[in-house]
Amino acid sequence: MAVSRKNQTTKPQPQSIVSPKVIKRVLTCRPTHFTVDYVINPHMQPYAVDAARAKKEWDQLRKILESLKIKVDIIEQELDVPDMVFASDQGLVHDGAVLLANFRYSQRQKERIYYREWFREHGFRLRALSNIFPFEGADTLFFSTMLFVGIGFRASVSSCEELAAKLAVDVIPLRLVDPYFYHLDMAFLPIDDTTAFYYPPAFSLKSHNLLKRLVPNLYELSGQEARSYAANSFVSGRDIIIAAGTPISFHERLQQLGLTIHEVDISEFKKAGGGIHCLINVLE
Repeated sequence: MAVSRKNQTTKPQPQSIVSPKVIKRVLTCRPTHFTVDYVINPHMQPYAVDAARAKKEWDQLRKILESLKIKVDIIEQELDVPDMVFASDQGLVHDGAVLLANFRYSQRQKERIYYREWFREHGFRLRALSNIFPFEGADTLFFSTMLFVGIGFRASVSSCEELAAKLAVDVIPLRLVDPYFYHLDMAFLPIDDTTAFYYPPAFSLKSHNLLKRLVPNLYELSGQEARSYAANSFVSGRDIIIAAGTPISFHERLQQLGLTIHEVDISEFKKAGGGIHCLINVLE
C-alpha cells in the first residue's frame, strides 16, 4: 500500500505554508463526567482530574475554535464513559460518512454506541469496518491525497486494508513503537499538503524512512516538544491551536511557517493521555 517517491532530505528551516486547509465544522464532547478511573496508556493518572478545571479548559478550546469561524457541534458526555471526551478517537469522517471506531480496549467500547447515535441523528452516513480488527480515529491523518494510519497500539495493519477498500484512497501504515505515543496524532502533525512535524523515536525505522520519502518538508520534534503534546495541535488554515507550555522552539518554527498561534491549557486532559487534537473530530 505504501507509495514510493524519491528520497527527500529534511530542511533545517521551515518555509511558509502554501496550501492550508481551512476547517469548517468539528465535533467535540462536553466533559461533564470526565475523570480517569482506569489505565490503558502510560500517561493516565487515576483519580487525579480536577473536573471543574477540565470544564474550563474545554470551554476555552471551544471558544478559540468558534473565534476561528469553525462551527462547533457538541455531544453530551454520558456518565459511564470517561474517555468519551476524546472525540477524535471515535472514527474517521470523510465525504459526509463516518467510519466508526472499533476500540481495542473494553473500557472504551461503549462510547461507540453514543457516537453512532449522534452521527445518525445528524445526517451522517454510517459505515463500519468488519469489527474484526482494532481501529481508532486518532490513528488516521490525511496527508495530501494519502491517509496515514498509525499501527501497533490501537489500530492493526489489517484495518488499513479495510480502510483502503472503503475509502478508495492510498493508505500508508506507519508503525508506532513508543507506548507514550500510542496514537498517530501524538507523533505526527500535518500542516499542509507538503509540510509536517514528527517525532522520529515514536516510529519504527522503516516507517521513519517512509515518512522522509513521502513528506517533502518534514521537520523533527525534539523530545521536549513531543512530550508537551506539540504533535497533538490542531491546524485550520494559517491558524494553529497548541497546548500551553509547549517549548518556545516550537513557537518559533510555527511562526516561520507563517502560522498564527493560539494557546490553550489542557493539563487536566493530559492526565488521561489526551490533547487538543484528541478532543476534536473534524466533520468538514
